[in-house]
Amino acid sequence: MNNPASTSRSFSSRSSGFSLVEMIGVLAIIAILAVVIVPKVFSTIASSRITSAVGSVNSMKSAVTEWAGKYGTIPITTATASARIDDLLIADGMLEGRFIVKVGTPPPAVPVGGATYDRTTALWTAGAGVQNTQSRIMCAASVAAAVPATGTNYQLDGLTNIPAGSRIVSAVIMGVPISDAREMSQRIDGDALTQASGAITADTVGKVVYAAAANANATVNVYIYVAHQ
Repeated sequence: MNNPASTSRSFSSRSSGFSLVEMIGVLAIIAILAVVIVPKVFSTIASSRITSAVGSVNSMKSAVTEWAGKYGTIPITTATASARIDDLLIADGMLEGRFIVKVGTPPPAVPVGGATYDRTTALWTAGAGVQNTQSRIMCAASVAAAVPATGTNYQLDGLTNIPAGSRIVSAVIMGVPISDAREMSQRIDGDALTQASGAITADTVGKVVYAAAANANATVNVYIYVAHQ
């Protein structure tokens, strides 16, 4: 005859904890969820950074338009390696801080000194450091034909160049993964003026332009049209 106490202890022993099969099943479910959810989380983070960058470009357009309306011609920055239009806007109280986005190469921990602009002489006084390797707002004199990824001209409608002799203000974002560059183009220009999904070739039309990437994991410098006069 079975001892009731012994049977109870045996049942209790079998009921406590998980069996090996159950643990394997739980781990398999966790692994599947990780495969499905984690990429979506990272994709959402990247997408939010691009949304923020596009918003920052739009803010720059408002500030540049305000400065041009008040002071006239936007000064060219390409002849002075330490010149950047966002520093000019800060100096005149139209911008709180430099153009900084969470996409591409981050700025140095200690900001590099930029050039200062004298409206009386229309000249830049060079600063302590080079800015043309950093994300920034620049202004270039246009050339006759669009040159991809230099900010010297754009085909905003996909066909027509900005007239030669114009002054073109661009937001430059350095070291952007090619996939993020393409998404920025899609957000601003739409599908018609954006490279096909997965393409690493140059984007030469629209408000967002960049050179061809070496491979699908490479980065590019993205030039985004802000305004011209």
